[in-house]
Amino acid sequence: MLLRMRFFTFALLVSLFSLSLAGLSSRELAAQTLSAVCQPKVTGQVVVATPAERLAAGRKAQPPITDIYNGFAWPDTPLGVIKTDTGYEFFASDGGYHARQMWQGKWVGNNKAGSVVTTVGTLDKPLGSGDPLDVGVSPNPNSAVNPNYSSYGYIGGGPVYQVPSELAGPGHLLATYHAELPKDALYAALGLAASSDNGQHWTDLGEIIRLNQAYAVGLDGYEIGDGPLVLSPDGKYFYLYFPDWLANGSLHVTNAGGASTTTNVSVARAPVAAVLAAAFGTARSPVQPELSSATELAHPHTVAFEKFYEGQWDLQPAIGGASTDLIPSSAYQGYLDIHYNSELKRYVMLISNDTQFGYAESVDALHWTVPTLLGVYGPIAAYPTAVGFGRRSAHSGQAVLRLLHASADRWFGVVGGLAAAAYADLPVDTSVHPLCVFIKLILFGRYKPTCRY
Repeated sequence: MLLRMRFFTFALLVSLFSLSLAGLSSRELAAQTLSAVCQPKVTGQVVVATPAERLAAGRKAQPPITDIYNGFAWPDTPLGVIKTDTGYEFFASDGGYHARQMWQGKWVGNNKAGSVVTTVGTLDKPLGSGDPLDVGVSPNPNSAVNPNYSSYGYIGGGPVYQVPSELAGPGHLLATYHAELPKDALYAALGLAASSDNGQHWTDLGEIIRLNQAYAVGLDGYEIGDGPLVLSPDGKYFYLYFPDWLANGSLHVTNAGGASTTTNVSVARAPVAAVLAAAFGTARSPVQPELSSATELAHPHTVAFEKFYEGQWDLQPAIGGASTDLIPSSAYQGYLDIHYNSELKRYVMLISNDTQFGYAESVDALHWTVPTLLGVYGPIAAYPTAVGFGRRSAHSGQAVLRLLHASADRWFGVVGGLAAAAYADLPVDTSVHPLCVFIKLILFGRYKPTCRY
């Protein structure tokens, strides 16, 4: 992901109000009937990590960083955030190269860019005061679990899911990672990594999602992002959202007629019980009976995800299958963050196409409102992550949320050029809904956005 701006933005050419109903798909019609109950707007900001603090964090990272050009290239993915009794734990990739090295009597590093960095701090100081733990994703003990691992030039992640106490692997962590093939153009996949020691080690569980477009020499570059695992409304499935590239017989994201064949938002899913049993369990799984012994699970792995396609979940595999665009009328496409907002009783989606932020809501996690613009934050504003405080704010009738993202001048070129971080408040129109969202926007970069009211 490092040092690249790779999303395409497709603006609507005509007003939505001028479209005839006959020309709309059923999914677009559903979006028209669903209205957002929250209308957030951006206000002020404060610095939460200075360039000096980020430089200092890189100098004391453990194991020591080995990339003298990019330095501590953090954060290079969306962040995972876990609330603890004393503060927060943050997880994100360091996009620098992690050379193999001897550290504390053992070999570490995977000779790849990317990692999973763990820091302990607060929402005002995400780097905290301790040493960042900068750990690469290790290959699976069974190479057959992911035969593509050796081909990755980049593997790193941030979004994490902490297993609750009642499920297999209580307290353990699952991270979604972004993996890139080091070829002539960007081609990336999504996978899962597991940690049973709170991020001190990460083991590759294998790929779970690839684009419908297979890799080929000369392809246009295309970004698949690195979103979080999201629980389905019934709690039985993990959903993972991503932009897809539907194959069109060419090497380009547009077909012969010049129309894009990419999706704004696609989704794949797998059963929670099966995923956790394969990653952490030792007992027989009711979903996958073959996972029946500790010996078999000595080599943890993932299970197959399936893409949502034409209203069904059982038609297309997530590795290379086709998918349906959940929001075909969206003006925005890019990095996605989806979470369930307990105050709104809705799923909330944040979209960043590197310069613009979009906002959408859903009741069932499949039918979404047409995204509205939160703001423009150029030249780069990537990796959105929403963080809930778990409480109401002091603002009457508002829930509390923060939105983190990387911004321009993150680390370009030299270690000494590491950028500052800031956040901005996003108050909302509470006349729309009594429990609307109060958002703080955290920016990792020197460029500060213009506040919009």
